Amino acid sequence: MTAEQLILMLLQVILFTSVLTLGFKSTLSEPFFLFRHPRLFIRTFIAIYIVAPVLTAVILVLVPLPVDVKTGMILLAISPVATTLPHNMLILRANPPYVYSILISMSLIAVVMIPISLAILTALPLTHDASVPPFEVVKLIAQTVLLPLIIGAIIRRLAPRWTERLSQPINAISGKALIAALLALLALNLGGIAEAGLLSFIVLLFLTVSALAAGHFLGGSAVGDRAALAMAAAQRQTAIATLIAAINFPSPVTIDVIVIYLIINILTIRLYTKWCKKQLVAQTET
Repeated sequence: MTAEQLILMLLQVILFTSVLTLGFKSTLSEPFFLFRHPRLFIRTFIAIYIVAPVLTAVILVLVPLPVDVKTGMILLAISPVATTLPHNMLILRANPPYVYSILISMSLIAVVMIPISLAILTALPLTHDASVPPFEVVKLIAQTVLLPLIIGAIIRRLAPRWTERLSQPINAISGKALIAALLALLALNLGGIAEAGLLSFIVLLFLTVSALAAGHFLGGSAVGDRAALAMAAAQRQTAIATLIAAINFPSPVTIDVIVIYLIINILTIRLYTKWCKKQLVAQTET
């Protein structure tokens, strides 16, 4: 077994574990919070499942990028929201039911939205050669999102105290392990960075900032809820995108694009989080 195969196996374990802890934390009512607030649901849906694919579609058509870069961008655009975010959202005083409803309900909706977005993006002019197998994507979503969510909810019912104690440390470890695994993949595929080109990374920065801005302005008046939606819109499930890329595409460029996006994303969200904390302090003082 090669080093890359070991890392891919680790990614699947990390994905499963992070979603499992999401099932630990959510009560029965929290996943349906957004469905009880239809206007907020629509704004959340637009920020996560409309803005990124539409911006990606425009870029794919207008900007001359290598095929492998296009493939990486497509995988990022269709990937569901990252499930390692709740702590970062909650420390900015986001409403807990809203946070868990974003992460859970939007992950469930991904099973329907991913094939639709995938069909549209891969049918665009100049992107027909960037094909992604829809069945493989849906199968991976079911294995790494739906199954652990169900198992996590069942374990919570059986052992609520145990899940309450373990969810935060396990989720923190999963987040750090995810970054380490993706950086290791990047180290194994360094040759793809030069091939991707500077323009590709400028485009990735533009996508990150645009997604953050869309989530921020669609998130409502509360600073915490705005920040929660901004993070959810910008931080895609890069582990899923990486797994699909590694399984279906031999080029290192596609994996490099996804990992570089994660690095840009982490740095951008860190700056955004600092700004949000200043906003909260200013609100407290007034």
